[in-house]
Amino acid sequence: MSLRLLVVDDSAMYRQALKGIVDTIPGVECIGVACDGKEALEKILSENPDVVTLDMEMPVMSGMDVIKTVTAKNLKTKLVIVSACSQSGAEVAINALKLGAYDFITKPNRLGGGGAKEDIRRQLAEKLEAMGNALTNAVTMKDHSKKRKRLQGTVLANITVKNSLLSNASTSELSPSYRNNIPPEAIVMGCSTGGPKALLKLFSCLQVPLDVPVFIVQHMPPLFTQTLAKSIDEISAVSVKEAEDGDRPLPNYAYIAPGGRQMKLVRNSVGIEIKITDEESGNFCKPSVDYFFSSVAELYESRALGVILSGMGCDGREGLRKMKNHGVPVFGQDEESCVVYGMPRVAYEAGLVDKQVGIDKMASAIMGALMPPQNG
Repeated sequence: MSLRLLVVDDSAMYRQALKGIVDTIPGVECIGVACDGKEALEKILSENPDVVTLDMEMPVMSGMDVIKTVTAKNLKTKLVIVSACSQSGAEVAINALKLGAYDFITKPNRLGGGGAKEDIRRQLAEKLEAMGNALTNAVTMKDHSKKRKRLQGTVLANITVKNSLLSNASTSELSPSYRNNIPPEAIVMGCSTGGPKALLKLFSCLQVPLDVPVFIVQHMPPLFTQTLAKSIDEISAVSVKEAEDGDRPLPNYAYIAPGGRQMKLVRNSVGIEIKITDEESGNFCKPSVDYFFSSVAELYESRALGVILSGMGCDGREGLRKMKNHGVPVFGQDEESCVVYGMPRVAYEAGLVDKQVGIDKMASAIMGALMPPQNG
């Protein structure tokens, strides 16, 4: 399925460069360019592109105003922010995600070298591949839905019952620690595309102090995780920070793995400690959910709660598998509330998710898992 893309940037050089990059990506058609927010919005309304690469600082109408308008009109066009890889760029990107942007890519200050263009191409190709897969799946599901509606009477009733039974059977049994309501001693989360939006929603609902630490691995470049931590911290009763090497986990604190590096847990003479490294992971992600979850399995064994949120790819599946071997319960974000139902899907299909939960109910599900056993 071909994606129709609009390039928006006030720099003629960047417009031409991005168009050239897009033209090299299979399955993507560049339908045009725009030099400011006003022209971009006009073309979004008239051409209805699947995706827009959106510069944020533009004359006439800013990128942020474009996002607000597209969101207010409930348009289906996905907006991918093109952000500077800087502290100010990180703040702009996080704010854009809050307002409804789909995702972001980072750009260098100059496009002089081939390496810079190749980096942009790699980032953009990854986002567009995930988007294309999601659209294809949506069309397939829509076709299946139309076929079901044509069925009549008892045939429809039988299929409904059968689907219900299959759905119940496909949900893996709750782990012993979850069934016995043993409160976890740590909550661990993994996410990628759509993760910031999910985390902001989840933590805005966590208004009761937690008696355990929370650990988060979100795929992001350097600088961006610090800004994300600050944004979440402002809306939650949980204190949120970018993790630092040597941090000792505290209750009611959430630690976000720093962008571009790895986070794991180690045990020493003073107890459990956060270790930040530059080690490689089997899936080449930095930070890697698998890398971190593997350390959780070793140290916490069954005394943790796993949460897998919106994201593309399969990072987190093997780490969750190691955690499940110790009996850790796992919640997965459901398809309907995900920006990209990738990481939760592969974990669910591998039988590693005990319960699929909408993001608006994830906080209450987590709080329920933290409740002590009921006597009697």
